[in-house]
Amino acid sequence: MNSLILRKWSKRIRTRAVSLIRITVLGVLAYQLLYPLLYMLSMALRRPEEAMDPSVIWIPKTLTLQNFTDTLRVMDFWDAFTNSIYIGVGCGLLDVLSCAFVAYGFARFQFPFSKVLFMLVILTLVVPVQTIILPLYADMKYFDAFGLMKIISALTGGEDSISLIGKYSSFYLPSLLAMGLRSGLYIFIFRQFFMGMPKELEDAAYVDGYGPFKTFFSIMLPNAKNAIMTVFLFSFVWHWNEYYMSNLFLGNLKKNFAIALSSLRVDLQSVVNVQTISDPLVVITRIQAGALLSILPLVILYLITQRFFTDSVEHMGIK
Repeated sequence: MNSLILRKWSKRIRTRAVSLIRITVLGVLAYQLLYPLLYMLSMALRRPEEAMDPSVIWIPKTLTLQNFTDTLRVMDFWDAFTNSIYIGVGCGLLDVLSCAFVAYGFARFQFPFSKVLFMLVILTLVVPVQTIILPLYADMKYFDAFGLMKIISALTGGEDSISLIGKYSSFYLPSLLAMGLRSGLYIFIFRQFFMGMPKELEDAAYVDGYGPFKTFFSIMLPNAKNAIMTVFLFSFVWHWNEYYMSNLFLGNLKKNFAIALSSLRVDLQSVVNVQTISDPLVVITRIQAGALLSILPLVILYLITQRFFTDSVEHMGIK
């Protein structure tokens, strides 16, 4: 009897010890992940003179919104927000459509050099964009619409190319052709998802008289909701945070959040006095406010779509 009671107590102790360890580990990880966000929020709500005050750790002595007020004006928040939304949503939708179409071909059809071509698609994940930036910029600067502009120019005597620099189309066009930012990863995600779907769905569609295109758009794509949400979120976030390509193709013509935040230190001179702009305490509180404003839409987006994202991770095994 005593041994039975001891075994029950030892089992309870082990269970509670494991739970305590699990909670401790998760708490430490959560703190590590949330620390930058909490730091930005604390610094953004402080007065500049409290930025390096050792007596202020997390909660400022005096709460102020002046940092946000200055940053909103300097960053031209709503224009940057609009440009980021146009780029993120537009490229996200085009990436979903084009990459799903390409991935379905790799997953379900056998054609010459299919494996080699898919390996080249995967290779794009490790090739830095800086290695192809010069020809990519030249293509956008002197875009000839697949040779049609030269034909039109020969007939009409007009320009033989058009410039896409400073236009959203410089991002939309690569995404439409499944050659956009990290499109290789999106193709891989869709391919893995389509390979895991039962072939009986397609066989039933073919029996009903559906062709490959109608089967893809009517059967396969509607059943790939988890993959669609994952790819859209990846594309949206990466285009939202993209600075290198945005600065190259858009510059100051259409500032997104990445460009506006990178130039915030210099642009603060238009709001803050010249005498105080050299004060690092004034600068750091405004920059933290700008960083918080830049990631706030992404945090809200993730909170809304986290259920779809976690479901897709479980189904496709994305690490």
